[in-house]
Amino acid sequence: ITIKYKIKLASSWNFTIFQVLILNKFIMQIYETIYIVKQDLDTKALKDLEEKYENLLKLKKATIEYKENWGLRSLAYKIQNYKKGYYFMLVFNSDKEALEELERNFRIDESVIRFLTTKIDRIPTEPTFIMKAKIEKENSENMVNEVSLTSNES
Repeated sequence: ITIKYKIKLASSWNFTIFQVLILNKFIMQIYETIYIVKQDLDTKALKDLEEKYENLLKLKKATIEYKENWGLRSLAYKIQNYKKGYYFMLVFNSDKEALEELERNFRIDESVIRFLTTKIDRIPTEPTFIMKAKIEKENSENMVNEVSLTSNES
């Protein structure tokens, strides 16, 4: 015996639960993923890892809307005996299947020590607070270097 439940929508369309689940699987959503990579990787390995996950999403027909590299940061507590890790943030538009494949690859890859994905409503229009702080820190270091160069020339 098969029981079909009907859902009455405002436009008076009738869908079965099965049809709604099928439709929901193919609906594109906006996701934000933050993943942390081991601190002992060199810059080439970090770049390769970042490109690997971006290409994986593109292969699954996802579009990367926004990304940030927060760099090496201290962890709140030790994870797998690491006190620091490289943080990356990706905002992408994809279906559930692409997200599941990305997370499956995170679990397999030994370089990724943590990750978290959330569903968001809109694409960020400006850098995150962490990225703004990183940019300000880099700018202040450049200013100090410029000041020290000019004082040495005198």
